Amino acid sequence: MSHEFVLPLFLGSGDPEGAEIALFGVCWDGTSSFKAGSRFAGFAVREASFGMEEFSFHQQRSLADVKFCDYGDLFLPPGQKERVMADIGSAVHEIRARKQFPIAFGGEHLVALPLILAAYEEHPDLALLHFDAHADLRPEMWGDTLSHATIIGRAAERIGFEHLFQFGIRSGSVEEWTLAQRHKTLHPFAVEAVRGVLDRLGDRPVYLTLDMDVLDPSLYPGTGTPEPGGITWDLLISCLMLLKGRRLVGMDCLELAPHYDPTGVSAITMAKTLREMILLADQRRR
Repeated sequence: MSHEFVLPLFLGSGDPEGAEIALFGVCWDGTSSFKAGSRFAGFAVREASFGMEEFSFHQQRSLADVKFCDYGDLFLPPGQKERVMADIGSAVHEIRARKQFPIAFGGEHLVALPLILAAYEEHPDLALLHFDAHADLRPEMWGDTLSHATIIGRAAERIGFEHLFQFGIRSGSVEEWTLAQRHKTLHPFAVEAVRGVLDRLGDRPVYLTLDMDVLDPSLYPGTGTPEPGGITWDLLISCLMLLKGRRLVGMDCLELAPHYDPTGVSAITMAKTLREMILLADQRRR
């Protein structure tokens, strides 16, 4: 890779040469509006990964059987939003040019925008699956049209609101509620609801953007914007399993601020979620 990454590596990571799946950290929190700290997600998740099994009970497969690599954390300088967005976009384009499936993790939700748009460039009929506690559809926040609270709106303006499917949303402004109702983007976070949307999409390419604060904060307190009323990890995994056999073209797993959870449970929860995502990405090739 021509970009500067920082190590250590996720459990089971192999040689980038020959890897079919690329994990990389996008740990930046430059527009966090409540509690910052997701810039520190990378080391916490990788450290936590060494406390988990490589084998998944859910998929009955092991990371040891997957050709994946961890490029480390992309260097994203504080206070330079335009450069950060450009560098993430450049890095994911390079990963895609290598024919590797990209899975990004760590930071605030804004970092997903260049990842989604890179997938959209390759797949103009892209469908965006959005798991989150927050709608992230604000037209602007404090005069800023590009932030963690506006990212899904910016993505939907490009791909089309009719191609956006949101699950788990339980917080937002009146403007976001009105916009979501107008375009019918909100769906209940339930297995049948997710399956129904995926069945409607058929063989269309799907990008999944996952904000881990979709989980209840009693289970996942390590986030900068906790919202009561979230889902369980078992429900999240059950819905992720519905992506088996679907035409996945990219995924991200974002929003870990490890310092707000001294138990380390949030970090291991993200690490285990990434294990399932890596295995899912591998199964799509079979």
